[in-house]
Amino acid sequence: MRETMRAILGLPPRPAPAPPEPPPRARESDEPIISFRDVHLAFDHPVLQGVSFDLAPGTTKVVLGGSGSGKTTILRLILGLLKPDAGSILVDGSEVSRLGEEGLRPVRLKIGMVFQEGALFDSLTVGQNVGYRLVEDGEMSEEQIEGQVREMLGFVGLAPLYDRMSSELSGGQRRRVAFARALVARPQIMLYDEPTTGL
Repeated sequence: MRETMRAILGLPPRPAPAPPEPPPRARESDEPIISFRDVHLAFDHPVLQGVSFDLAPGTTKVVLGGSGSGKTTILRLILGLLKPDAGSILVDGSEVSRLGEEGLRPVRLKIGMVFQEGALFDSLTVGQNVGYRLVEDGEMSEEQIEGQVREMLGFVGLAPLYDRMSSELSGGQRRRVAFARALVARPQIMLYDEPTTGL
């Protein structure tokens, strides 16, 4: 099923796994779940300069700022999609700024992400979009995945839309499907990038 979904999306087959990196260090119970220490990043101009903060488990932090002020950049750094020019970023005890793709995988499995505008796969149904991560993880049967996906769609009030194509959804429906997709794996950490824009 995983390779079938990749074929639908026009993605190449999964490459052979790289040699495993050392497992991430376990986070001490009193440590923050996310920690930025003097993080700097520039593209054509400085975007982040000396950003430092701690986020304790079970708490919420809102990042406010104008367009281009680095809000999305912070989320991409947490996910390890970008590397800082200087400073350190720890997520659940792992320094993501120093990990390669293989080392980032177990960290990313702890994170749910709602992207700007939802970022759904228009070639997939609502159910396939929500279940995509569970299929890629390969640890659940198709029946288990469908049950969990339907439960999460019910949670966001879209249970009847399981078989509908994502391209047929309204803006608000797309956003709720994106919430369901981010929550379906029950992550420890949730990241939202402008979750109410356009609603």
